[in-house]
Amino acid sequence: MGVLGNIFCDFGTSFTVLSPDEEPPLEFFIESIENAERPKLVIKGQISHKLPDFCSIVFREVRGMTELNGRTVKVKVISPLVIELDIDTRNFGKFTGSGIATEVKPTLVVSHIPLAKQIEKPSLSSTDLVDPASSSHAHVAFITLMIFMYEKHRLPRTWCKKDILLFTKLAERFCFSDLKVDTQLLEKIASTCRGQLAPLCSFFGGVAAQEAIKAVTHQFTPLNQWMYLVADAVVPETLPQAHTLRRSSRYDPIVACIGPENMEKLVKARAFVVGCGAIGCELLKIVALLGLSTGVVNSQINNSDSFNPDEETSEATASFASSDLEPPPLVIRSLRQLAEELSFRDVGVIRVHRAEVSALRRHEPGFGDTSALDRPVGELRTATSDSDSQIVRLRPVPAAQPREATNTTGPRGEPAADLGDTSLVNPLPLLSNGSVTNSASSDHRFDERSLRLPMITRISSHSDYDADLESLAQQPRSYSVQIADSCAGLISNANASNSGEPCVTVTDMDYIEKSNLNRQFLFRPEHVGLAKSTVAAQSVRQINPALKVNALVSKLGPETEQTVFTDAFLQAAASGDDKANLPIVLAALDNIEARNYLDARCVANRLAMFESGTQGTKGHTQVVFPGLTESYSSQGNSSSGGADGDGDAIPYCTLKSFPAKPVDCIEWAREKFFTQFTLKPRVLEQLLKAFSCSPSQLLTAFKSVIVEGSEEEAAFENPNQRNLIHQLTGSQVAFFNSRPRTWQDCIRVGREKFEKYFKHKALHLLYKFPPDATVEDGKPFWQLPRRSPTPIQFDASNQLHTRFVWTFARLLAYQSDIEFPALESNTPPSSLIAEALADFTPAPFTPSQKEVVTDTSVKAKPAPVEPLSDSKAELQTLLKVAIERLQSRADRLITCRPIEFDKDNEADGHVDFMDAAAVSRCPALKCDLPLALRRPFRMRSYIEVWDVR
Repeated sequence: MGVLGNIFCDFGTSFTVLSPDEEPPLEFFIESIENAERPKLVIKGQISHKLPDFCSIVFREVRGMTELNGRTVKVKVISPLVIELDIDTRNFGKFTGSGIATEVKPTLVVSHIPLAKQIEKPSLSSTDLVDPASSSHAHVAFITLMIFMYEKHRLPRTWCKKDILLFTKLAERFCFSDLKVDTQLLEKIASTCRGQLAPLCSFFGGVAAQEAIKAVTHQFTPLNQWMYLVADAVVPETLPQAHTLRRSSRYDPIVACIGPENMEKLVKARAFVVGCGAIGCELLKIVALLGLSTGVVNSQINNSDSFNPDEETSEATASFASSDLEPPPLVIRSLRQLAEELSFRDVGVIRVHRAEVSALRRHEPGFGDTSALDRPVGELRTATSDSDSQIVRLRPVPAAQPREATNTTGPRGEPAADLGDTSLVNPLPLLSNGSVTNSASSDHRFDERSLRLPMITRISSHSDYDADLESLAQQPRSYSVQIADSCAGLISNANASNSGEPCVTVTDMDYIEKSNLNRQFLFRPEHVGLAKSTVAAQSVRQINPALKVNALVSKLGPETEQTVFTDAFLQAAASGDDKANLPIVLAALDNIEARNYLDARCVANRLAMFESGTQGTKGHTQVVFPGLTESYSSQGNSSSGGADGDGDAIPYCTLKSFPAKPVDCIEWAREKFFTQFTLKPRVLEQLLKAFSCSPSQLLTAFKSVIVEGSEEEAAFENPNQRNLIHQLTGSQVAFFNSRPRTWQDCIRVGREKFEKYFKHKALHLLYKFPPDATVEDGKPFWQLPRRSPTPIQFDASNQLHTRFVWTFARLLAYQSDIEFPALESNTPPSSLIAEALADFTPAPFTPSQKEVVTDTSVKAKPAPVEPLSDSKAELQTLLKVAIERLQSRADRLITCRPIEFDKDNEADGHVDFMDAAAVSRCPALKCDLPLALRRPFRMRSYIEVWDVR
């Protein structure tokens, strides 16, 4: 209803919530526990436990005070590092230095109160932390709207002073005793309640859908119980002139809320949208519905030429004194009575007695048309296709009248409103079941659970605008979507953004995949493989054909800063030539690095940025205004992904050698995927392409490095080849030497990796730190958070072992363009693996002096400390092996293409590999990790990004 939106939840008197939220249970290591009646527990390290007060924790792996193992204990928070236990430990053993505590996620039982009681004594979910009373004021306004509708059979008229004063009087009568009436807020809500704002509708549509899912799945805590959101800041402070409010435009509902002057600014504004994922699609939809960058001329908004004064407009412009206006005698005299009256009505159902189909054929109302229920003489359009559209004339259904009412008069004796009267909208005939009910009848028992609110959202803004008719109209050529398919095209379109006409510029380098279709609603199956920005631009123009869109297919980053997305381009795309316009950048990116980069560009160019992202069911939003608010990168916390958001970064030693929590194993698996299938292949791909994948050219180049001090310039055709060869490292050459040629090679490489990751690594750690090893103060080296590892012996009958080898081999084959066999329904991977490994024996473990990092303050891989001569000797040895491999090949080099991780990719097994790798690492290093990792991978993605796409 205009700038006011709300939702109400009633899940019954006893509703069980199986999982209060999607957060995994908090877990931490224990530094010390007292032997006391109410002992204090100190957390190991400097990271806060983040536990809520009076929650419960369960203990495991506690040494010394073993009586705590398996016990669930309630805690009281003392400080971020200290909690108090509700258990007497005076007779327990002495704590000896290690243990783990895990939060217990309780099953909640939620009890909701019926709507009939909630109207009078509401439970409100706060949405404004600055003004906690705002929800109470919004509730009073909503109740007043229901009473106004019941009494007047319509909503308050748009910007009608008389209705505003009457609405305020009603609110004062029914306001809570402990709440002061907010007259200014009431006036704004009454003035705009016939309007509609697309962003508010989008927000409440998403919230309502999520609450419905909660009710069905019993997952996550429902709202308690009302939630209100009021966008009163968009309402103009001054009353718009009456002649600007009589129009016939698709923007009528918006103008009713923000006024014609603000609408004029909106249609002439520009915007730069970065990203076309799920949030990007939503942003573009809202941009189209708001009319942003449509360039609609003033007459199309105001339509003042067709203005005809009428009685309603006269009332709207007349001057009324509050003292001269008193509300008439009311049928509704209390909130309890309102609940009883509404409970007797079968609301929200339109019942048709008889339909007469005319021969007139017209187009069906499309998206954005909210006027079907307000057509004169009960017109309602029905159609099954564009060529089968008809007008159905409905005979009005008799309304259920309030007490003392008859079929011909209203509650105060006035003539009943007619559906054909467009100056007085009567929602009740549309919301009634057609029968007259006497609310005072003793036969009717008031059931609090039967109450349903009138669907007053069905009342439109009196617009006769037909969106689909506009979509069929011929549009000017300048309205077409501009698409760039090349770098030259990008620059050309960038220049187009600098033109004087307002337009929305959108860029996204990604292409549509099948997995995108379930949440990116601008795309359809036939769009798979096409550029996201191009298809999104074309789709939103079906919503609003007047929208001007400039679609680019290019990455926003340092590499395009001097060619496409220059400072001049950003200024033009965000605000145009008119510097008075607010520069608008809508960020819908999917990773922190890109967000920080865009934030830096917006700060440098003083552009307003609207940032948003999602992570599972959680969301993050931030509005950044130049010179007024903090920037995105200034937040400095990991939850928002700020520049300093590495407080929870996993130490290098934990990631590589000493995993302590499930997330450590998952992050290790992610790192292995990135290095094995993305980073190293990307470097090798550059090398192969530089030498045209020619074995002879690469052989000559490698030989030039073998010969000490050789300056065989003839081996290089260009400086790029020379630079790549001179920058070769031992790890790059070793990766080249390990490239497979057949599917059997892929299986064997996967088997070698299993041996290296899960057996040799554990043996090396035990070689460097035996089970009885101690640290400087004499304490055991192997104590929590470190765990003594166990070497894993490969077992072909173990499904986890074969799954790791199979998924690794599949990815390697795809990377090397090697065909791999398809699995038959009766052929398990283990049989194919056993066949490939029939005569294969992996290399045995050889102890080495390779150092193991144990300093937890180290966050990244330390630089190598071996002498330069040793690294050169290793490179020479590896190059000789590479030369032998090249000499044995007469055919073309095997291609090497990098693989970007896609959590939604089922066909190529990206998640399958990371799942198998993480779970296989746990037994080797004794980290307790559940076997079902798919949900964490999908919900969180574990790629250091907010999952937007």
